[in-house]
Amino acid sequence: MKIKSLILATVVSIIVFTSCDDFLKVNPDDALPPEEALSEQKDLDKALNGMYYTLTNTSFYGCNFLVRGEVGGDDIQPIGQTASRTENYYRFIHRINNSPEGLWSIPYGIINSANTMLAVIDNIPETVERDNSEGEALAIRALCHFNLLLTYGTPYLKDNGTSYGVPLADRVISEDELPSRASVADGYKMVIEDLEKAIGLLNEETNYGHINRWAAKALLARVYLYKGDWDNAFKYADEVAQDGPYSLVSNAEYLSIWAQKENSESVFDIDIDETRSGNLELFGYVAGPDGYGELIATKAFVTLISEYPNDIRAGLFEADNNGEIRLINKYPGYNGKLPVNNVRVLRLSDIYLIAAEAALKKSTPNQDKADFYLNEIRKRAVPELTDVTATEELILKERRKELVMEGHRFYDAMRLGLTLNREKTPGEGTDHYLNSTDLISPNWDDYRIILAIPQAEVDVNPNIQGQQNPGYE
Repeated sequence: MKIKSLILATVVSIIVFTSCDDFLKVNPDDALPPEEALSEQKDLDKALNGMYYTLTNTSFYGCNFLVRGEVGGDDIQPIGQTASRTENYYRFIHRINNSPEGLWSIPYGIINSANTMLAVIDNIPETVERDNSEGEALAIRALCHFNLLLTYGTPYLKDNGTSYGVPLADRVISEDELPSRASVADGYKMVIEDLEKAIGLLNEETNYGHINRWAAKALLARVYLYKGDWDNAFKYADEVAQDGPYSLVSNAEYLSIWAQKENSESVFDIDIDETRSGNLELFGYVAGPDGYGELIATKAFVTLISEYPNDIRAGLFEADNNGEIRLINKYPGYNGKLPVNNVRVLRLSDIYLIAAEAALKKSTPNQDKADFYLNEIRKRAVPELTDVTATEELILKERRKELVMEGHRFYDAMRLGLTLNREKTPGEGTDHYLNSTDLISPNWDDYRIILAIPQAEVDVNPNIQGQQNPGYE
């Protein structure tokens, strides 16, 4: 197989999994053809469960994809320079020979699993349940392609998507194919088409840990936000916020929701249990021997969250093993069981802030809507605050406060062409605790903000060899 990450189209590739530290192990010789293995609804259910399971792999939502979105920014850092699992992301020192293969292989494996199911789904009698399964597979495929674009493609707004993105897999990729990289624009086009089709197939029923119609609309709002299509970003975010079955948790509830599996803001969470916990303990608190807690707030973020003394979100801060109040405990584990935490992929607070930003920037700006959505988040955190007039700066500041440790800050800054100012030396008044003399302040003109296509892929696909990301050639 020429795309190293894409596995043979067998049912084993969708429903047989190893530990959270391994990728799928397949024995094609023992596998049934997909049309035989996927012959009824229960088989589709198993296939989907396999895809959701693999999202929790440590190379993806179980750890590394979220880590990169945090330590690449200016709010979160590793606790020490020996934290090897996060240090390369923090210092942007990945190169071709150490580019993390899992951020490529895991999403593509899930995509191929979705394509395997979609290739034979018409052989199963059409029902509402079958249509919903098809919609879930399309939405998962869109999520994976979108995250691949964030990892390996230039931010859309830098050049309107003309740069190389990633190979697009809209069907099962055979062993002999050598797919080239499509443009970022073509990648977004496919993601949007998949989500639009998914919305027409999915039902609105809430099924925790699964994507429903509302979740697909919420994801589409995020995709349009990153594309800079503010009109459509607002349209879908506003629909989810106003018409969906979700509501912001109260100020009094806020601190408790992080130890719960589900709450009224859960649009799409990846359901985690003891059997597929990933490495989210990297985010969890350090107290006691069970947590790693390698990620802590920078001095800049500690100052930011202290803007208002009564901000409920400051209540998530705890002392690390060194006694410093700089650990943000959004991953406490259910009932204290580290590292069993769900992953908040789409949360209503995020949707409100997408709606606020898009309302401000759309072709006919809606200041009232921008004000409403921003102030709902601000005043939930600090009830005594009075309303403000929304600006892009205020919205982005609120995104930092509200979505910290959820994998957004680095990607938010890069999509808008911002420069993240990160202090390079320690000392009184500096933003970062670590003495890292080569710590960069990234923006979208720095080639290191997107990763190199992994060497293992380049070695087997000559069509990729001439399409490596600039700076890594």
